[in-house]
Parts: sequence; structure tokens; C-alpha cells
Amino acid sequence: MRILVLADEPVQRLWSEYGRDTLREAGLILSCGDLPSSYLSYLTCFSSAPVVYVHGNHDRSYEKRPPEGCINAEGHVVMVRGIRILGLGGSMRYQPDHPCMFSEEEMANRIRRLRRELRGTGGFDLLLTHSPIAGLGDQTDLPHRGFECFKPLLSQYRPRVMFHGHVHQAYSASKFVREREWDGIPVINACGSYSYDWPDEWQVETPPRRLALRRMLRRSEPGEEFEHF
Repeated sequence: MRILVLADEPVQRLWSEYGRDTLREAGLILSCGDLPSSYLSYLTCFSSAPVVYVHGNHDRSYEKRPPEGCINAEGHVVMVRGIRILGLGGSMRYQPDHPCMFSEEEMANRIRRLRRELRGTGGFDLLLTHSPIAGLGDQTDLPHRGFECFKPLLSQYRPRVMFHGHVHQAYSASKFVREREWDGIPVINACGSYSYDWPDEWQVETPPRRLALRRMLRRSEPGEEFEHF
């Protein structure tokens, strides 16, 4: 299955006929944040692929106008097209009281609160974040510093891949590295757009333990193509 991952900067070609072909080929679309709500809603009009998103540090407007027709993975696990996706958006806190910013401790606490949910889902297959890992494609200034707590999260649950954004290619075009690795797990900066082929054998059925924890499931509306644990 082809996954189209987007972050930070709307891609102009997706508005063209050539872009429509790209959208038709995608089986799943992911947003790593800092994209206009209207842009994500537009994608749902020209693709049958589910659109899953997390918040970037500039997505406070989502509170009043969330992307229509899209799946919010922020702070929980959603299963879409046989993939368990954990969403942890936001950036390092550099403004007080901003809902899309977190200190290192606050992000670590978000992860700790997910332990029960992750037991119920049997872990996750894909980590979708806005910020990078500390020391792996981030920058030294506070707003663009990554989170240290992502490292033990990846090492413990061993997902197939992590996607993030936040660090734009334009910040350091000559030194920009899109594909990295942490503890053997691919870590990809999806700034702009990135296509990723997810092998069919990686897609899973609903985890059996989920059946014993039905009370944890917030039932989806009729017609929705995902399970929210």
C-alpha cells in the first residue's frame, strides 16, 4: 500500500492534474502537522484514502476548525487500513499555555498515560509526530529541538517506522537529511511530501486483546474506516 505523508508546507502539485494521480495512488494519507485545515479537507475530496493527522505547533486553529473528513490521531492509537497509528503531535514548548507545545516532561507524561491503551492494542506499527527525536534531525534552538522521550518509546514498542515534520528542508537545504534511523527503526522527515510503500504483510487484523477491552473503544460513526482504541 502506498502511504502519502505530508508536513509543514502545502505541496502545490497536489492541486494539479498530476497531483490528482498521486492522490489516487495513495491508500493512506498522513499529516505530520502545520498544514492548513482546508488543505487536509481538500485532500479528502480527491482521494478515497483516509487522511490521518496530528497537530503541529502552528495548528491551534484546529480547535475551532478541525480538518473535515479527517481522522485525529492526537494522543491515542487509531487503526486505519490494518495499521496501528500512534499520534503524538506538537513541538517543544516555547510559548506558555500553548495547547500544541510541550516540555520534555509533559511529552513524557503523555506517553506514560498511554501505557494502558498500548497494552490493549498490543503496541503500534507507526509513530506519527510533528517533532523529531532529540539529536536526530532536530536543531539546537528550543522551538526546533526534538524530544528525548521518543527514543525509549521506539525502543520498547519497535514500530515499523516513524514519520515527523517540523524541521523544514529550507532551514538547511544543503544539509537536509530526509531518512534516518533510530535503533534500527526508519525515522523519516516528511517535510513537504514523502511516499512510502507499506508491505501488505505488515498490515494486521484488530489485535485479539482489543476484544477483551471493548470498553476502551470509542465507537466510530457508521461508515468510518477506522477503529479508535
